[in-house]
Amino acid sequence: MAAGQWDSYVKSNLSKYRHKDKTQKDVLLVFKSFRDLRPKMDTYTFNDGSRRELLCIEGTIPVYYKGNTYNIPVCIWLMDTHPDNPPLCFVKPTPDMLIKPSKYVDANGRIYLPYLHDWKYPASDLIGLIQVMSAVFGENSPVFARGSQPPPRPTYTPGQPMGYPGTPRQPAPGFNPGAMPMPMPQPSGPGNLPYQYPPTSSGYQPTPNYQYPPTQYPQQQPPRYPPASQPQATPPYPPSSAAATETPVASAAHKPLQTQVSVGDEAIRASLQSAVEEKLRRKMNETFDRYQAEMDSLTATKDKLQTGQRQLEEMVNKLEQEQVEVEKNIQLMRVKDEEIKQALAKTEGKEELDIDEAVTPTTPLYKQLLNLFSEEMTIEDTYYYLMEALRKDVIDLEVFLKHVRELSRKQFLLRAHIQKARQTAGLRDVGH
Repeated sequence: MAAGQWDSYVKSNLSKYRHKDKTQKDVLLVFKSFRDLRPKMDTYTFNDGSRRELLCIEGTIPVYYKGNTYNIPVCIWLMDTHPDNPPLCFVKPTPDMLIKPSKYVDANGRIYLPYLHDWKYPASDLIGLIQVMSAVFGENSPVFARGSQPPPRPTYTPGQPMGYPGTPRQPAPGFNPGAMPMPMPQPSGPGNLPYQYPPTSSGYQPTPNYQYPPTQYPQQQPPRYPPASQPQATPPYPPSSAAATETPVASAAHKPLQTQVSVGDEAIRASLQSAVEEKLRRKMNETFDRYQAEMDSLTATKDKLQTGQRQLEEMVNKLEQEQVEVEKNIQLMRVKDEEIKQALAKTEGKEELDIDEAVTPTTPLYKQLLNLFSEEMTIEDTYYYLMEALRKDVIDLEVFLKHVRELSRKQFLLRAHIQKARQTAGLRDVGH
């Protein structure tokens, strides 16, 4: 099926994905470059028993070795948070293959790569992941051919590491060096054992009882694996010290992809460079955030200091104005003091003045006002002494009320006369 024919299938099955557009774009780019891969929606069961409908990309990816192309079957499960989280990748051998554990693939087929560990979108995508897988599998084949007889059990001595082709073998996580690699189940058939995944540190835990759904590969002849002793037109991988019959799967029905770029050390170097760049970027962001926080703190302190400076300037200006007012008042008091001294000097040697005669109204109307005010003030004083007498039980309440009524009536008349006299004199009204 052409790559463009997967567009509608992928688009219609990404309704539950958080980033539909990004996931669709990333997946369709894979089908344009790798024609032997195809999408499939299936149920993925996690360790906690939860199930989720996820998109699986399955098929074969090309591996280049000494100018020849080999095809490795894989399956890639995309999380519903793709591309924020890395996918789960597995080697999915055919019935004629066995998994060869290494530091990149464990005995159960789970793929571990630095590219997955340092996954960060958009620097990481499915195209780059598959290219890194092709480069890594070109150095260390994840599968070998199942011979007519089981491969000999590798000799294991405690303290002696297992060997990979060309390099010392280190036991993979969960791999028993004294046992043969666990064979993968056939793609279909009721008698297959459930496939087991190892635990993972990511947010999605694969279940140990998950069984791959039946795989519908294109009708073709299964690849044949040439014996190591017979010369072949297509050279196999070099035999491993662990199993004499281990050879990569030869591609008999698939041709090298024309659109696939050549990958090798450059892909691994690009993966490492991406991881280093991400770490440097993260470190730079942390440093920037720390300095930005310090700058924000200094800026806030600067604003407070400027506000305090303005307040101090306002206080200084206010004090200066008050100082000018005080100086004016002092000058005025000195002038008044001189006037009082002069008035006192004029009265020295004269007879003592009579207070009643000191204030003499200039007109009869003013004299009447003076007498009316004096009588009203007398009534106010009488009120006070009447209340004191009532408080001390000198007079009873009846006598107190009788005098208050009389004085109130008289005070009302006095205030009315005062109001009329002030109007006649042209003076303003005074509230009582």
